[in-house]
Amino acid sequence: MAPTSHSRPGRSRRRIIVASVCLVAVLGAGGASWALLSGQPTAASAADEDTTSEHRSTSPVTRGDLTESNIFAGTLGYGAPVGVPAAASGTITWLPDPGQVIHRDEPLYAVDEEPVRAMYGTVPLWRTLEFGDRGQDVAQLNRNLAALGYGVVEDDRFGKRTLAGVRQWQKDRHRTVTGTIGADDIAFVDGDVRVAKVDGTLGQTVGSGGGGDAGGEAGGGSAGGSGGNVISVTSTSRVVDTTVGQQDADRLAVGAEVSVRINGGGDALPGKVVATEPVEDDNGGAPKVRATIAIEAGDRQLPAAATAQIIVAGRSERDVLSVPVAALVAHGSDGYAVDVVRHGDTERVPVEAGFVANGRVAVTGDVREGDQVVVPS
Repeated sequence: MAPTSHSRPGRSRRRIIVASVCLVAVLGAGGASWALLSGQPTAASAADEDTTSEHRSTSPVTRGDLTESNIFAGTLGYGAPVGVPAAASGTITWLPDPGQVIHRDEPLYAVDEEPVRAMYGTVPLWRTLEFGDRGQDVAQLNRNLAALGYGVVEDDRFGKRTLAGVRQWQKDRHRTVTGTIGADDIAFVDGDVRVAKVDGTLGQTVGSGGGGDAGGEAGGGSAGGSGGNVISVTSTSRVVDTTVGQQDADRLAVGAEVSVRINGGGDALPGKVVATEPVEDDNGGAPKVRATIAIEAGDRQLPAAATAQIIVAGRSERDVLSVPVAALVAHGSDGYAVDVVRHGDTERVPVEAGFVANGRVAVTGDVREGDQVVVPS
């Protein structure tokens, strides 16, 4: 009986499929098998092997120290802003511009056309200072008056010389000479500051009985009913901030020395952790730690803001032979080897892998400093 019209094509298709699978299997066996199918010699010639080895990527075996590095992502800026409370009483008549740098004795803002000037200190001005007062706020005032050239004693007393210095300071700045100094006159800030944001508005009423809301941020608080900050300021120094989990907090403890790379390029800059503080995780996870790192840029011009990489050195191994991790190949059931190129030939050499750091691995075995090992492209 003659076969049906559809039976032979089906068998033919099966043969084609089987043949194709076999061909793929033969091709996968390597160059020598492919040469056999194409009518070429069954093995590559020595010249072909030399050409192949010449085109392999290699890297030297080196001797030296391996240092583990931990890299954390950060941002370059000027640090967290701190609010300057609206402590003076009256109407705001002048405000600085964002980015402006304010030095000692320069205006932070003005109320009723009277500047509130910057003085250096970490203790806020919480009272009006007058003759007979003592305290850290008085000591700060005396240090500032001395730095400005007024002949005061740098102690914590508001004595006769401080009184004379305050009166002369008021006279030199065309203020009403009262001999007392308060929030209408000065505000203590932590050194030279850079205006990060202007929180208040011209025409806003601040101070005692004021109803305006300056909408301040960090460090801000109501002062005399003002409802917020006039401006928010930062240090003028460039810093890098990073936030890490508790498990990495010890690596970025205050005083730790690190390296910082800006925007992922250029030479790494030396840095030092100067402050840490706990922060809440935005996603409700475990608390984290924010570290602030001061950097030494020297004459290098840095952008106003940028990404940064913080590189923290960890454990080290001294005077070891090492190869790129990618050079390791499996050897045996649980071992490693490297392919060493010597005199144009490639030899697979068993090695023992050890400490790994920065993409390199310490090895021991029949390898020498300067040997070239194959690194897959």
